Amino acid sequence: MYPESHDSLPTRCFKVEEMIPDDLKEVLEIEQLAFPTPWSKNLFLRELHSDLSKIILAKSDAFEKRRVLGYICIWLASGEVHILNLACHPNFRRCGIATSLLEHSLFFSFKRGVRKAFLDVRGSNKEALALYKKYGFKQIGVRKGYYSDTREDAVVMVLEMESKTLLEKLFCKSQTINRE
Repeated sequence: MYPESHDSLPTRCFKVEEMIPDDLKEVLEIEQLAFPTPWSKNLFLRELHSDLSKIILAKSDAFEKRRVLGYICIWLASGEVHILNLACHPNFRRCGIATSLLEHSLFFSFKRGVRKAFLDVRGSNKEALALYKKYGFKQIGVRKGYYSDTREDAVVMVLEMESKTLLEKLFCKSQTINRE
């Protein structure tokens, strides 16, 4: 069971690490709470075992047992990273988890030679759009009626990872994350 709010969650008291099969139950719980059409258990298992895919978690020891607070799923292929899924438990939104997961994923990808990041996001998801724009993602298109549950459009975004300022920012934050 998750606490009802993040008021007791000290800033940055979580670690960023790769998902293991034992994390699946908590990831599925967050997925169910975060999306109108959640990914299935089988889809997460396929991603977990794919050579192209990485699922990275934010985990906290601040509770009675280690808890998954959020996750990001990415594909690394052909010199690009595709952000497939990013979600935080609703009780822990707005405390830096999505930002840390995004930064970690971009830096992880950059270290492997990736210079472009792509993603699709619901046009109505203003918080996600603001986060991606903050990191320099630019809209390059719209997929009309992309989301089958609502027929909502997907905004297609790209980030050119050549900006020295962005990379320095990611490098500094990644070093902080890795030391925790």
